[in-house]
Amino acid sequence: MSSSPRLIVVVPARRASTRLPDKLLLADSGRPLLVHTLQQCEKAKLPDLVVAAVDDVDLQTVACDAGFQAVMTDPDLPSGTDRVWAAAQQYPSAEFIVNVQGDEAEIDPDVIDLLCQALLDGSPTATLSAPLADEQRDDPDAVKVVTAINGNALYFSRSAVPFVRGEDAGARLHIGIYGFQRKYLKRFAELAPSPLEMCEKLEQLRLLENDIAMRVIKCAHAGIGIDTRRDYDMFLQRHSTSLPNND
Repeated sequence: MSSSPRLIVVVPARRASTRLPDKLLLADSGRPLLVHTLQQCEKAKLPDLVVAAVDDVDLQTVACDAGFQAVMTDPDLPSGTDRVWAAAQQYPSAEFIVNVQGDEAEIDPDVIDLLCQALLDGSPTATLSAPLADEQRDDPDAVKVVTAINGNALYFSRSAVPFVRGEDAGARLHIGIYGFQRKYLKRFAELAPSPLEMCEKLEQLRLLENDIAMRVIKCAHAGIGIDTRRDYDMFLQRHSTSLPNND
């Protein structure tokens, strides 16, 4: 581990969760959900360090017990990205910061490396997209992204964009994992919430409305976040070999 990490992954971990209370502390698999995410991030090749940005002492304890650094942040911060910036300030050598949500317990380490490489290649910010299924087109919980010819984001929306009158222009499903050059993460945290951001309730629009480019990297499929008990139970089924054998 580098004592002066240049590229870090920060996992914002918030205790409160409406649909699945204390989900990041659930440990039916033998490990807390937060630890699963941290360990997946640790498998990526390019980051120098994986850090949890927590708002609760129990989350801090499970991260540290698993061998990770954990930065305590203000519970009242308005977004995960603000929490990531609060943690990144503890690592002034970090030029590049990747934000992976705490419930991404099955994130592919390779996509983290794709984000890292985009930053190293000069993108101010970067995110991911996957193919959009037909049933997701009108689902407001499935965020759509449309891009310019150069691969940068033009717009994110909960609506079915673009309106298709002829050939489908190729909207894709947005995956809410982000990479930032440090100065642009700082800039995001300093900017006030923007009009379209508040309208759509999508914080990444703050970047676009302030003319900060966001590279959109195409992935073959979306990861599986855990929002409900059913999501968690399905996660447990996929990892049943890690559960104690009570035979």
